[in-house]
Amino acid sequence: MVKNDKMNVLVVGYGSIGKRHIFNLSKLDTIEEIIIYTKIKDCFENAYEKKISFIDASSLDLDAVIDRYKVDFAIIANETYKHIDTAITLAERKTNLFIEKPLSHNLEQVDLLKEIVQKNQTNVFIAYNLRYLPAIQYLKGHISQKVLGNLYFAQIEVGQYLPSWRSNVNYSDSYSANAEYGGGVSLDLSHEVDYMRFLFGEPYLWKTLKSKASELDINSEDIFEGIYKFEQGFMCHVHMDYLQCKAKRKIRIVGSKGEIVCDFIGKWIDIQVSDHKSRLTEESLFKMEDTYKDELRHFIETLEFKKASAISIDDGIKALRLLEDSHDR
Repeated sequence: MVKNDKMNVLVVGYGSIGKRHIFNLSKLDTIEEIIIYTKIKDCFENAYEKKISFIDASSLDLDAVIDRYKVDFAIIANETYKHIDTAITLAERKTNLFIEKPLSHNLEQVDLLKEIVQKNQTNVFIAYNLRYLPAIQYLKGHISQKVLGNLYFAQIEVGQYLPSWRSNVNYSDSYSANAEYGGGVSLDLSHEVDYMRFLFGEPYLWKTLKSKASELDINSEDIFEGIYKFEQGFMCHVHMDYLQCKAKRKIRIVGSKGEIVCDFIGKWIDIQVSDHKSRLTEESLFKMEDTYKDELRHFIETLEFKKASAISIDDGIKALRLLEDSHDR
């Protein structure tokens, strides 16, 4: 497309993340119209600053929607287990895709989607927004500059009590509780393995374990453990859970010259190199809301300037594989 042209966007799904993207799209000058494809009946009277069209998903299929509207890209924000079928349908129509993480609930059909995307030269972005958090960018810079010297090991931990996660939803009715719908802590919190790859590159050997350890009324796993080994012997341990009453999201990185600890919820970064220790607490490092805006702007720029997306379909596939069984290259 030509730079400065107005864009029409199809949004598939009207849950919390879909609504967030629609709100952010409505503030962008580059967006002309937003077409929302959903079965939710109580949303049709909502007003936005842009032209909005609501399409009842129970009465019209996606092919008919693409025939009716000229869209420049689609945001896939429906249930995780529906991502891949939706993406295949749209990619076959040469629609550029912004897909909410994770790419899918399993590895079935991901290679088929990749084949269609490559054949039709479709631009695909996987929405791992944590990569756009300044704190993550800060860690990436320090690792790249070898501030910690040779890396030895890292520990990533994320956990939150599922019943208190979404205050307006009965947790046992949520997709998180149902493995068939893409629930389970490893898929819910797959950000951690994506930003691990972003920071450290590709592991060549890994072992994962998943368990349902609690009395929660769910049929998905509530604990995930992953051990990842990289070149030069560096190792990273990733822990995720649905169980901690006090939410936690942290990373600790240890190298030959010192260590960095980042607490994403406490909003601080501790750096200790040799005898020098400092703590960063700038609020700007942890502005999560901005990451959703930044990833949208990035994707729109890739379409305007015909560039590759920063988080490609390959990234989405690799993140899924790192959540699955052990691998030794």
